[in-house]
Amino acid sequence: MRRCAGSPASRRLALSLAGGGLMLVAAAAWAGSPGARETRPPAAREHSSVRDSRNASGYPAGASRLSAVQVAYLTSCGGCHGVEGVSAPKDVPTLKALTGSFLCTRQGRRFIVRLPDVALSSLSNRMLTRVMNWVVFDLGAPVPAGREAHPYTVEEVARLRREPLTQTGLTPYRERVVAHLKAHCAVPAGLSVYGAAYGSGVNSPKS
Repeated sequence: MRRCAGSPASRRLALSLAGGGLMLVAAAAWAGSPGARETRPPAAREHSSVRDSRNASGYPAGASRLSAVQVAYLTSCGGCHGVEGVSAPKDVPTLKALTGSFLCTRQGRRFIVRLPDVALSSLSNRMLTRVMNWVVFDLGAPVPAGREAHPYTVEEVARLRREPLTQTGLTPYRERVVAHLKAHCAVPAGLSVYGAAYGSGVNSPKS
């Protein structure tokens, strides 16, 4: 997870906090607001039905209610990794359908929590644990069967985040971790897209 400018997909979304949850609505839907209507041709204003298409909760139709974990992911990670975990993989690792593979080995399991933007995030230990489990078992599924394929605990995350990978080159280190994963599990080819352009050619790490 990284803090950076939002992706084009995330910029196309408007965020509205309501009742402790987060509503995601396509930005175009907000064209139904009075201020936005004035900029459209009269014909478009006459045929607008946005105000009439609100659901029973009073939110615009098509709005998706997100859980607190999804909100935490979106605000802490989604700007770089994408709202749905899909990014430009050569520049930012894609998470969707890939992150679960890191739980093939103990090294991989530890690695994704020790990443600086994860370990040093402002999230509490409890919320970070919930986010990591969601990213791995939901967004990043499938998870390979094995001794490391179990949910993170708050205690484990609290311990690992005290050892952030701030004293090593992250790209070559990740490449070593992925090489180790490949040696022990059948992992998706997409896991190797990020970092491949750097061609570090390093050896796999010890477990």
